[in-house]
This record gives sequence, C-alpha cells and structure tokens, in this order.
Amino acid sequence: MGEVAILVTILGMSAVTLLIKITPLVLLGGRKLPQGVEDLLKHLPVAVLSAMVVQLLLVKDGTLALRLDDATVWAALPTLAAAILTRNLFAAIGAGMGFVAIFRLIAGA
Repeated sequence: MGEVAILVTILGMSAVTLLIKITPLVLLGGRKLPQGVEDLLKHLPVAVLSAMVVQLLLVKDGTLALRLDDATVWAALPTLAAAILTRNLFAAIGAGMGFVAIFRLIAGA
C-alpha cells in the first residue's frame, strides 16, 4: 500500500469516526430522552466492555479456546471480584495486573 493510500485511509477513518461521534450530539443535543432509553444507555458501556473482555479472554484465532494455563483467563476472577467489591475501575485493573504479574513470576511464563 502506498503512502498516499495510507494517508487517505487514515483520513477516511478519522472522518468516519468523527461522524459517528458527532451524529448523536447533533441529532439529540438538547432533547430529553425517554427514561427507559436513558436507563438502557446507562448500562451500554459496561455491556460493550464486558463483551470485549470476554471475547479477548475466550477466543483465540477465531475459535473458542479456554486454556487453563493462560494467566489472563485466571486474572479475570480477581479482577471481577475487585470490581464487584470496590466498584473502582483502577482497583479492578490493579488486581488483574497484579495477578498476572504474580502468576507469571511464579509460573515463569
């Protein structure tokens, strides 16, 4: 791929990303959404993040692959526990990262 094609691709992707982010603001700006829609949208980021995490943990090379020797799979447990107990994103991330670091230190992986 040539440099011009790469530049056009980056600019095109930037324009699409900007369009996706601006559209709701332009269409819904200043309007009050129904309470049911607001309740659903409140949970959307958590649902999207959960779907991304589960996919990253369980799918390798396009197939379902639950490997028990994978530290990241086991790290999901203390991460989830920390998230539930503390309701703090940084505590959950710290718990997961700490678990992976200790797991790899002990297992040598």
